[in-house]
Amino acid sequence: MKAGIYDPYLDTLGGGERYCLTVAEILIKNGHEVDLFWSGDKNLLQKAQDRFSLNLEHLNIVSDIFGSSPRHLEFIEDQEIFNHPTKTITQKLLKRYQTLKDYDFFFYVSDGSIPFLFSKTNLLHFQVPFKESFKFHQKIINNLKSKFIRNVVCNSNFTARFIKQYFNHNLAVLYPPVDVDKFNPGQKRNVILSVGRFDNILNAKKQDILIKAFKKLSKKLPGWKLILAGGSQKDPQDNSFLKELIKLSQGFPIEIYVNPSFSDLKNLYSTAKIYWHAAGYAVNENLHPESTEHFGISVVEAMASGCVPFVVNKGGLPEIITDGTDGFLWHTPKELISKTQNVVNNHQLLSQLSQNAQAKSAIFSKKQFENKLLKIIL
Repeated sequence: MKAGIYDPYLDTLGGGERYCLTVAEILIKNGHEVDLFWSGDKNLLQKAQDRFSLNLEHLNIVSDIFGSSPRHLEFIEDQEIFNHPTKTITQKLLKRYQTLKDYDFFFYVSDGSIPFLFSKTNLLHFQVPFKESFKFHQKIINNLKSKFIRNVVCNSNFTARFIKQYFNHNLAVLYPPVDVDKFNPGQKRNVILSVGRFDNILNAKKQDILIKAFKKLSKKLPGWKLILAGGSQKDPQDNSFLKELIKLSQGFPIEIYVNPSFSDLKNLYSTAKIYWHAAGYAVNENLHPESTEHFGISVVEAMASGCVPFVVNKGGLPEIITDGTDGFLWHTPKELISKTQNVVNNHQLLSQLSQNAQAKSAIFSKKQFENKLLKIIL
């Protein structure tokens, strides 16, 4: 089988990029030829392999035929198709058709737009619970586009709840793959860990909220420290949010690791006792679902490493955590501080929650993902 993959956010190397590149790895492992449509940084695949611990040696890079701003281009194409169908199809869609018709399968990560896809089997994937307001002509054209798409796959039930409101199609939920077998508890220390990129785009990880909470908590928990780890797409010297976090941390037992390797992350997870996550805090998830955590891969990695997770009770996170059984859900920093202090002071409870979290993480394993993916596309 010849397969193609496209992700407009590829250079961010976030959870969605791990998702689609894991699809590539699985297809290659099962003997299929896979092309990645990408015309950007030539070193991106090596960076992705290092960060996500994936084997992408046999992934082919081909020229991007979708453009650097697919959402913008798709909507312009929609307008032109509606007004000048012959001209647009001739000039823009024929080239895409000629390229994609030879593919047996195509995996497309949507940025909110719905593309024309022409492979034999097309799968449209939504990582983000977009809320769209389509105009009449866009609805007509989307109905036409949907005829070319066999499956729509979402990364959580939370995402699916919003997507199905405007895209009535064969929709499935396939939780992101987490290579839980590569994570194990180590010699635990008095560490609270949080992992997430250092920026304020889309579903911001809001490490500033965690720093402020820890500064209050640290007075009650001497000997404990907070570690923040994550990627910075910009040079750290030019990342204003990161510089703000560093300044906010001064004078407290807080450490910040920028762009850690997969090996370094595994070590941090293995030694931490507690995992904090603040994405989605102070967000109205019904009005702005895109600003919540849509799933939470780092949370599952922490669980597999024996960390007890404390996550915001919004977005896709409640699908991972059962409050009080394998972690905790929180609404306010005050609640986060209180629940953390109670657990830290109860060693037996901390140990039991750690074991439960590790057992729960197996539900989201890479093997489970592979089995479900192959059933959907083959």
